[in-house]
Amino acid sequence: MRAAGKSRKSLLGWLVSLAIIAGAIAFSASMLRRAAEAPATDDATIDADVVHIASAVGGRIVDIAVAENQRVNRGDLLFQIDPTPYRLAADQARADLGVARAALATQTRAVETQRAAAALAADQVRRAEANLDLATRTVARLRPLAQQGYAPKQQLDQAETAERDAATSLRQARIQQAAAVAAIDSVAGAEAAVAARTAALAIAERALDDAAVRAPQSGHVVGLSVLSGEMVAPSQNLFTLVGDEDWAAIANFRETELSAIAVGDCATVYSMIDRARPIRGTVQGVAAGVLTTDRIPLLRSVPYVERSLNWVRVAQRFPVRVRLDNPPPGLMRLGASAVVEVKHGAACR
Repeated sequence: MRAAGKSRKSLLGWLVSLAIIAGAIAFSASMLRRAAEAPATDDATIDADVVHIASAVGGRIVDIAVAENQRVNRGDLLFQIDPTPYRLAADQARADLGVARAALATQTRAVETQRAAAALAADQVRRAEANLDLATRTVARLRPLAQQGYAPKQQLDQAETAERDAATSLRQARIQQAAAVAAIDSVAGAEAAVAARTAALAIAERALDDAAVRAPQSGHVVGLSVLSGEMVAPSQNLFTLVGDEDWAAIANFRETELSAIAVGDCATVYSMIDRARPIRGTVQGVAAGVLTTDRIPLLRSVPYVERSLNWVRVAQRFPVRVRLDNPPPGLMRLGASAVVEVKHGAACR
């Protein structure tokens, strides 16, 4: 009887052990299937567009229109650099442009006068050519008459003298015409000066506009520590603007799970601020690579192989960007921890 009892207990123990092993195998298979169908990770953070606010021009801050953690809209004034020197520079550039335009107008009138003189010289050349032609034809008509005694010799001499005078007048007219044409100036230099002054005015007005720094996007002011009266240099970062127009979750998945993730897959994101409220999202992209600590940045070097043997291989993680669809504003904080589960196919419906 005792042997039979021990046999039953041994059999029961084996059955319990087999049941535990079978349950563990089934649980593992279920988890593997779930990981393949819907990979998830708790190594994720909430991300948003971040703009480091700086002024394109330097100067003294005369007004700060925002406060720490204040929400601003796109185009709202953030702070004002003293505009006085930039306004004066714009006024000077505007005056220089006026001077250049006046010089261009004067030069244009002078060129028009020179062109009129050249046109008059051309008329004189044509008149001299006509006079020479008439004098030449007169001499040609009188010469045979004078030789035959039908015309006085004196009349022929006067005609020949008039022909020589007409030829001389034509040469002088042509010289004057060449001089008049050569004297015609160009307005190219004056026009270039106007273009340069116009560009200088545009630069000065742009600098004046840049003295008023406005929000490039809607968001919240973070890291504001400057005060009115401080001097700032151009491109000096003063604070950060965390955008609230587009939110995303950056989820780090193991490389063994990436085959189950594709661009366009749906995702469910839980912010650690309130894990009871799911947020829908869409996979935007998977990182093409990450930096590892064992990489040696030697340019154009031969391959480096670390002389060590790793008995345990830890799966690398790659960031997956998930765009959030209409997330609750109260759950959106840059850098907040999150849990991300990716689904695809029919599971997205």
